[in-house]
Amino acid sequence: MGKEVYRDCQRNHACSLGGYSVDGCSQFISDGVRCEACGCHRNYHRKVILVESEQSPNVKPFMSLREAKRLARQRGGVVVPAPPSDEAKVKQRKTKFSTGQREAMREFAESLGWSMRNKSRDAEVDGFCERIGVSKLTFKTWLNNNRKCYFKGAATAGCEAKNSPPQG
Repeated sequence: MGKEVYRDCQRNHACSLGGYSVDGCSQFISDGVRCEACGCHRNYHRKVILVESEQSPNVKPFMSLREAKRLARQRGGVVVPAPPSDEAKVKQRKTKFSTGQREAMREFAESLGWSMRNKSRDAEVDGFCERIGVSKLTFKTWLNNNRKCYFKGAATAGCEAKNSPPQG
């Protein structure tokens, strides 16, 4: 794939005080897994993966990400920042409900007493969810998110704005 290079230190030295402060170490200087410059573990330093093109087999170390990108553009290589973890995080899509679905869910939730703990009504809940076209998990999530807005008939202005259909 590419060569891994560690750059500036991201360790927050003021975390215990409730603040944010980094030490300014601009490049990882290897002493095994510790940085000789700041003494932090290698994992505190930002990792950059250098992908070389056929045109430039030699990549020199640089001091900043800006400099790395500039040199990569000149040489035809690509600088790819490493993902924060092994698994790529995928943002979940927010479910949009029609007005009819929202009203049907509100009425059914009121008949359930705004709780899905009654296991004897599971078949009824499954049938309802299938009829309006939402999954049981989606209905359960909606019920938990909207319980405070509708329960006991005390809808607040924030809940009404959140549950009203989009304008325009």
